[in-house]
Amino acid sequence: MDKNNIQYAVVSGSLKSVARFVKADSRFIPGYMEEDTIIPILKFEELVKNGEIRVFGEITGVYFGKTLNDSLYRPYLDVCEKYDIPVAYHTGGGPSMAVYRGTPKLRIKNGDPLLIEDVLVKYPKLRIYLMHGGEMYYTHTLRMMKLFEQLYIDVGVLLWADPMVQDYGTNLLKKAKEYGLLNRIMFGTDQMVWPGAISKSIEYLNSLDFLTEREKRMILYDNAKTFLKIEQ
Repeated sequence: MDKNNIQYAVVSGSLKSVARFVKADSRFIPGYMEEDTIIPILKFEELVKNGEIRVFGEITGVYFGKTLNDSLYRPYLDVCEKYDIPVAYHTGGGPSMAVYRGTPKLRIKNGDPLLIEDVLVKYPKLRIYLMHGGEMYYTHTLRMMKLFEQLYIDVGVLLWADPMVQDYGTNLLKKAKEYGLLNRIMFGTDQMVWPGAISKSIEYLNSLDFLTEREKRMILYDNAKTFLKIEQ
């Protein structure tokens, strides 16, 4: 983060792990990742009110056979809309062989952004962004962004994980520029235990000559500042 002059970063995980990051560095914005279980709604609302959860996500329901449309999430989305808390939702697929390595319910088809259209209809004031930009469903992502002007995305793993997803990411950015949607695309890495992915992602973004310097700054900084309502 120091090397790349990163001013803020949403960190996602268990409450315990996120608390360690936030205590260590004020640049971290605390998220909450639910995985296969989720904390009780009253506890969730309490942590939202006291600032220990400032982003709900990464929501990983896709890995467990769910989409954001699942009734499980409705009371949590109610709280997020009530307190203006951003929601970060995993889209696309997962790592190679993930269905045999702890997430047997993962299905790529559940990562299609079109499957959460009803959520956007029901919660028009909800600040939501699609992590990984829909991955192979990036054309569906772009169509959703055109219809729902409140919808943002981040590029997540698309700029570093492997050539296939880099291809998705490049095509996403090209089409987003063509369609006038670059102002709602945010940088992200989902780097987990590979911090080098941050530099790799930035270097890849900077190598894309179809983007202007101004457009790269929008993706790297300005759009997230707007979405996350960072004033300074």
